[in-house]
Amino acid sequence: MFASRTVVAILATVIALLGCGSGPGSTPPANAGATGARAPASGAKWTLGGVPCCTLIAVPAASIPAAAPVGTETCPGVRPGAIVVSDVGQCTLNFLFQGSDGRGYIGTAGHCILGTSPIGGGDVGEKSWAPGTGPAARDSGGNRIGEFAYAILQDPKDFSLIRLDPQVQASAGMCHFGGPTGVNNDRPGLTQPVVLEWFGNGIVAGSTVPARSAIAVGMPSPDHVFAQGAATPGDSGSGVISSDGRAVGALVTVGVHTGSLGLAGGDAGLVGITRLTPQVERAQQVLGANLVLQSAPVQ
Repeated sequence: MFASRTVVAILATVIALLGCGSGPGSTPPANAGATGARAPASGAKWTLGGVPCCTLIAVPAASIPAAAPVGTETCPGVRPGAIVVSDVGQCTLNFLFQGSDGRGYIGTAGHCILGTSPIGGGDVGEKSWAPGTGPAARDSGGNRIGEFAYAILQDPKDFSLIRLDPQVQASAGMCHFGGPTGVNNDRPGLTQPVVLEWFGNGIVAGSTVPARSAIAVGMPSPDHVFAQGAATPGDSGSGVISSDGRAVGALVTVGVHTGSLGLAGGDAGLVGITRLTPQVERAQQVLGANLVLQSAPVQ
């Protein structure tokens, strides 16, 4: 399994240039925001687990090359790793859920719909929409796939759910990697590094190596994971799995996350992931429906 998977490492300076503003007051890490959206007039700050974040440079979406080598294929359709477009901009879908209300749901980041742009608003809060009233969500071709039903952007949560239209066909399997096989709530220590994987649509990286890996030197927090890897704007919302296929959470920030280092694990890294379970539990309370993660075998 590991032989065909490459851990892609890009220097932190490159990450900062792609993801963070270079003007005064811009300090990493940055929200891994939607592409193609305009920046706010004043720089807004973000946090993940209390770590301050910086603003982003608004950048255009990158095109996918016509001929791509193995491991860099596109991810069409409605599934983990596919593009989603909202009124805010472009992000990446994460995991598929079946609701006890009989509806299908798929996730992305909360900042992909809350606020006036993907890089402004800070702790916006939480919002839900009744059926037929939510903002539209569309695929990479501009086709409607459903409407936003729930979103939260309140540190350390950054998560939203799209209520899929009944006729929309969706797949649970993450592009390239497969999974999720279940949920990973583990909190391994410093001596138990974890390989994390996602398929994202970030600027540059999404058009060259969308299937990427990172290393978490421990995962001590129940709310977030910081890992060493490469992510760029547009990767926001990407479902992150451990190498055994279990769902860890959603990728939401990029930059230098400074944290603690101890026997419980290293709480620092270039990629910020908000963990899945606390956010799904909260979404269930607000929507009044149980949400069952739809699984798929690893590839």
